[in-house]
Amino acid sequence: MTNLYTIGEVARFLKISAKTLRHYDELNLLKPSYISPDTKYRYFSYDQFFIIDVIRYLNKTLCIPLEDVKKLLNEDKDNSKLLTLLELHTEQLDQKIAALEYSKQLTNTLIADIKNQKRYPKKIEIYEQYLMSRTLYYIELDTSIYDIDKYVTRNISNIINIDSKENNSMCLMFSLPEYEKTQNLHVKGFGIFSDKKIPGLKSKTLREGRYITQAFAYSEENTMLAIRDITRYANIKDIKIDDTAFLISKMVDLSVSSKYDYFMELQIMHVIK
Repeated sequence: MTNLYTIGEVARFLKISAKTLRHYDELNLLKPSYISPDTKYRYFSYDQFFIIDVIRYLNKTLCIPLEDVKKLLNEDKDNSKLLTLLELHTEQLDQKIAALEYSKQLTNTLIADIKNQKRYPKKIEIYEQYLMSRTLYYIELDTSIYDIDKYVTRNISNIINIDSKENNSMCLMFSLPEYEKTQNLHVKGFGIFSDKKIPGLKSKTLREGRYITQAFAYSEENTMLAIRDITRYANIKDIKIDDTAFLISKMVDLSVSSKYDYFMELQIMHVIK
């Protein structure tokens, strides 16, 4: 038993939990040097301290999963194989970093939204605003506005673009001529604005220009009322408006408790006659 140490002793010396050492054993990553046939106690040799430090460095510092650490330690130290494993790990780290940056960007957007809500109270009214050109990437639909929730839930992960600067807004599209004819409001598309192409989605460029906007608290009925209000406003002002209406809202608003508390903007472009 010379130079053998119990799990408790190794844990104290190396400041590692006994649970972690048992986990290494279960993964066949680091087997004890000796197991007592009588007590079943695990014992590690002094030479294994170095291996434990290597495992912790690879797993905790380089963030290599334990299964991959096992592959690295079991390799025959052929440099080409080690290089391949490490290059693959670098690609995985890049993906994780991008995902974390995306989450951070979303979080900062939510923080800014909450601060802006306090600084600039929302106005429930019709107004005109000049907007720059935007590209909408969307899924084509033809469903009643009353059924849109199921499509949003099903497709939200398919339209998120981790590289996009727009991370917390979504858009529904409506055909005004169809609504005027049927008085039934159908969603023709659902998507997000993005500065980068999102593969697999249709795209539509919203031209730079003046948009008539109606802001309101969401409900299906309020959406239809907003369309009627903007149409009436345009008629009174003798303004020609586009055939497509865009309903824009935050994808996530932590300050609300239901979708009917969401603050929406219905935007319809002012077309020059």
